[in-house]
Amino acid sequence: MEAVAGKVIEYIDEGVRFLIKKIKSCINFGENLEKLERRVKQLSDKAGDMKTQVENQERSRRKKRKQEVESWLNEVDQLKEELRLLKEEATRGKKNRGALKKLDETVADLKQRGDFGELVCDVYEREEYPMPVQPAQEETSKQNLEVVWTWLQDENVSSIGIYGMGGVGKTTLAKHIHNRLIDDHRYQVCWLTVSQGFSVKGLQDELAKFVKLDLSNEEDEHRRSAKLKGAFQKMNKMVIILDDVWDRLSLEKLGDPLGVEGYKLILTTRSYEVCRKMGCQKLLEVKTLNADDAWELFRKGLGFETQLSPDIERVAKSMAERCEGLPLGLITLAGSMRGVTDIREWRNALNEFPEDMESDVFKVLKYSYDRLRDTTMQECFLYCALYPEDDLILRDEIIERFIMEGLVKGNSREEEFNHGHTILNKLVKLCLLEGTVDDSEDDEDEVVRMHDLLREMALGITNDKPRYMVRAGKGPQLLEEQDWVSNLDRVSFYNSEIKRIPEGMAPNCPTLSTLILCNCDLTMIPGPFFQYMNNLQVLDLSDNSKLMDLPSSISNLESLRALSLRRCSGLKSVPPLGKLKNLRVLNVVETGIEEVPQGMENLVKLKFLDMGRTGLDELPKEILTKLPRLQYLFLPECVNAPVEDLASLELLEEFGGRFCDLHNFDKFMSSLHNYEKDLWFTLFVGQVYLDHDFDYCIRKHRRVIVEDYTIEAATSIFLPHGIDVLQISKCHGLSSCFVDNFLSRTTSSRGLNCRIIGCDEIEWIVNVPSGRDTTTDPHCIHFRILIVDRLRNLVGLCKGKIASHTFSGLTNLTIWHCNRMENLFPRAMLQDLKNLEMIDVRCCDVMEEIIGREEGEGSSQSSSSSTSTTADLPNLKHLTLSTLPELKSICEGKLMCDSVGYMEFYKCPKLKRLPFYTPTTNEHPFPSLRYMVVDDKNRWERLEWEQSHVKKTFFQKLYCYL
Repeated sequence: MEAVAGKVIEYIDEGVRFLIKKIKSCINFGENLEKLERRVKQLSDKAGDMKTQVENQERSRRKKRKQEVESWLNEVDQLKEELRLLKEEATRGKKNRGALKKLDETVADLKQRGDFGELVCDVYEREEYPMPVQPAQEETSKQNLEVVWTWLQDENVSSIGIYGMGGVGKTTLAKHIHNRLIDDHRYQVCWLTVSQGFSVKGLQDELAKFVKLDLSNEEDEHRRSAKLKGAFQKMNKMVIILDDVWDRLSLEKLGDPLGVEGYKLILTTRSYEVCRKMGCQKLLEVKTLNADDAWELFRKGLGFETQLSPDIERVAKSMAERCEGLPLGLITLAGSMRGVTDIREWRNALNEFPEDMESDVFKVLKYSYDRLRDTTMQECFLYCALYPEDDLILRDEIIERFIMEGLVKGNSREEEFNHGHTILNKLVKLCLLEGTVDDSEDDEDEVVRMHDLLREMALGITNDKPRYMVRAGKGPQLLEEQDWVSNLDRVSFYNSEIKRIPEGMAPNCPTLSTLILCNCDLTMIPGPFFQYMNNLQVLDLSDNSKLMDLPSSISNLESLRALSLRRCSGLKSVPPLGKLKNLRVLNVVETGIEEVPQGMENLVKLKFLDMGRTGLDELPKEILTKLPRLQYLFLPECVNAPVEDLASLELLEEFGGRFCDLHNFDKFMSSLHNYEKDLWFTLFVGQVYLDHDFDYCIRKHRRVIVEDYTIEAATSIFLPHGIDVLQISKCHGLSSCFVDNFLSRTTSSRGLNCRIIGCDEIEWIVNVPSGRDTTTDPHCIHFRILIVDRLRNLVGLCKGKIASHTFSGLTNLTIWHCNRMENLFPRAMLQDLKNLEMIDVRCCDVMEEIIGREEGEGSSQSSSSSTSTTADLPNLKHLTLSTLPELKSICEGKLMCDSVGYMEFYKCPKLKRLPFYTPTTNEHPFPSLRYMVVDDKNRWERLEWEQSHVKKTFFQKLYCYL
């Protein structure tokens, strides 16, 4: 019995222990579940912040979230759902410890993978533009081009060196190769201008920009190179063109592109030795032109409008022969003689032309400079040499400098800019400058460039009088007082890195008129530095963000005409300026100053004042009335623009500022008739929060930006005359129809660039009630660009009988995060969209169609095309459809868009058919199409096409995945 009792007791003890263990397990499970909930909450908060950050960056329209970021966010959402299910099971008594442990491991994994650095990537593939260059017509040039092209077709040739004397045409040949490669489509082409004084980091940055790699947080040269190589390995075939290489360049530091299969290198240099040291497999010497080709180039440079008699032609050929077949000399000399038809002037020119050329191109270039005969044009030409070698010089920027220097004349800024453009046009026409367009930004900017030989010639002239010291674009350097000779006129350290200015340095430069120390990484300027620069008229210290203080000696520069402290963000104050009564230009935009500089009321000659994006929140009372000559004024965004004071500025031509409410905005609009000239403006209403990418340039813009403002019911805002940009963001009290609140007096002849963001009341952009006809409404807005983002109640773009010109000039239509839109626009609207170049639709949860299948009231005109089975968007170049979960159709029937160059379909799971149709039957439909992007190979295979051979062509040539 005792044994039995013992066994019973033992079983009871085991049961108790099991029960206790079970209870403890339940308690532990509950505690672990609570810990898991907290960890998931932390992860969820991080995901929420990340999603907000991504969406903000995506609004730039050039960015989208990386696929790994999107996957991570989705996994966090999935984790939250699995946690919810686990908790539901726990409430029913099911303690799934295995699932809890697995979720715990998932949290740890997601936490570890959640540090991405960059969250977004560029949404578009890089656009590659042909470089402006005259067609190769000389036989020698054509032969050189074909030789290099043959080498490029050889898979065993990966590096080509092009060498020859300065001005012989190496860069021109490289430009022709670049453009042919772009047309060929087999290679991506990256052009890098190296020049003297290059920095490896700068070249790495240019390459990184091309391959969409962010190196901004990486300083180590070797790690930057490794990241570049990794990016190269992910890209298709590429040709890198290194122009104007002066010495051996380590390709390993540039990511070792020749170590990547399919990559090729072309370099141009004046030195055969550079080609040899860099291991070029094929070498081409570009030689001077023979007599026939030289004459052909010279004759073309004169322009065929320059009629040559037999006598003049004989003289002209004699001049051309003295250029020794050097293309740059021939082009520049011909430019200087263009339009001359008097035999006596030709003979005089030949008499003045140096006979002892001996292939000295500088004598030809100097001769062309001397023939300018206009000292202002000569001075403006020499001024361009203050910029770094091979720099693209924005026209508006250098004309601003001409104005600062007093080199251009006019009674207004408009006249001064016209004079400046006239001078630049003449220098371009005379081939002393190259004119081109900078395509690197959205808005194309006109630029000029100085050929490196012309710059060398200009610097040679400025060794004497005027005397320049130019160290622009150089690497780290220390200022040496002995370099600052007493007869200096102008000094430029533009875009250089100055390690430091020695303590106590005070250069004795009594004739110095211009000092450019912008973007030099300055941290300190010694107190006496400006002490002996009594004639200084232009002082540019822009873009030195680490500069904290200015020496008080600036206060004594009484000859100063221009002081630029632009983007010196560390600068908190400016020395007193009361003595600077000759000052015409004061630029303190994006500085940290918190008070108006002392004595500014004495600057009665001031014409240009920029105080945008500063810490200033108020202006001294009536200070603007004491500056009656102001032509350009940008006020701090925190200051409510004083309308009465502005009305006294009768010479104002460009204005930027904020009005706290529409009442003051309307008062200012009413006062505009007091201005004799058309005003360029950037006007803010409400509480405006500008990001770093905001373009502060007023010239060329007439903008109104209304943000975080409540508009009173039934208020209609008449937009200023000539407005070209309207941005409405986070406004309340709007009508359900956008154009009921914003009426146009007269928009720009190009049409309105309109952005509408986060305005919940808007249901329609244009909504005309039944029975009302707005086809002749003088106040109807006509759009050029329409960008809509986060209009939660937007139903559609238009409804009713609207004027056809409302959308006939539309080139860009972008719709993001509009979750009530079921279609983008009705078919009837198609006839008004002949100029549409871009459609970008994303994150619209219920959108089912792009072009509505049902006929709607979209235009005042009727058209048979609106009911036919073929739709036509003849100028459409870019189509992006992204994250549209309900999208089933782009359009019923066929869609013709032969101009399309980029198409992207991302997260559109219900899209089954692509309606694109081309009437051509050849092997290359859609000849402009270069990129076709989809997110899933299987989805691609399932898509049906209107023409099956089109799908096959895309798959072979253009198919790629996100």
